[in-house]
Amino acid sequence: MLQNFCFARYRFTYTVQEPLKMPHYKGNVFRSRFGYLLRDVTCIGGEAQCQTQCQYPDRCVYSKCFETPVPEDSPMLRGQPFAPHPFILEPPHTQQLDYTPGDTFTCTLTLIGEAINLLPWCVFTFREIGKRRIGIRGKRGQCHLNTVETLPALGSQDIRTIYTAETELLTDDGVILGRDDVIRRVPNGVDEIELEFLTSTSIKVSGKWTSHLTFEHLIRNLLRRIRFLSFFHCGEDLEVDARTIIEAAKTVTHVSDFHWIRADRYSYRAEKSVPMGGFIGKIRFTGALEPFLP
Repeated sequence: MLQNFCFARYRFTYTVQEPLKMPHYKGNVFRSRFGYLLRDVTCIGGEAQCQTQCQYPDRCVYSKCFETPVPEDSPMLRGQPFAPHPFILEPPHTQQLDYTPGDTFTCTLTLIGEAINLLPWCVFTFREIGKRRIGIRGKRGQCHLNTVETLPALGSQDIRTIYTAETELLTDDGVILGRDDVIRRVPNGVDEIELEFLTSTSIKVSGKWTSHLTFEHLIRNLLRRIRFLSFFHCGEDLEVDARTIIEAAKTVTHVSDFHWIRADRYSYRAEKSVPMGGFIGKIRFTGALEPFLP
């Protein structure tokens, strides 16, 4: 199970060159700029064609990241336009809003499966994010991408630099992680865990967005997401007894302290602000948790 599932984590460090202002929830700003500039620097068909009928969907870097097509004969997500994105973008975890020249900040990008091969394009795009300015519309500033580091599995200190602004060379793909890198760090005898959602999280239950998260809801969504990522981006189906796992998840109790936030995202394609929201906060699960870890 998950023998082919792999991922890699990268940390981008910037130095601010011009005054800029960030929103309190910075994820939407970084995601919007990432998508817009990735298409801008990689699209070979032109923006008009991109929005109608791309002639190169199998070779399109932007499509692989943001609009992974679902084959017509796919046994999963049939009838759906796109598979889940093969990346996780973590914005700066700081409350700072106003930045002045000389300030630094970091963001982290996780690439999953075949998307690891797109790292050179991602590094170039993140360099362009800084050069073409980032921040709240009307208060953006230029930043300089100093380094890109490859991050090991959680708990390890083996951080290595794979790109510097001085050389503008990417040395390699960094540390490729898999199932075993996660499993070996699971503690024994766990019957209580606490999760903190730092960025707004949206989860659907019975087709509707909810902030009343249970352990069953969490496990259902994780199983679904991991299966789709594994199938579409790692070439392997997730073969587990999902029904038994979900039934066991129903026995785990929880106490949560969530609140819902609205964090609209600007869509460059639609040229307007798109309403978005999600919950942030903490939740504590108690019960027989060891079978669900990691």
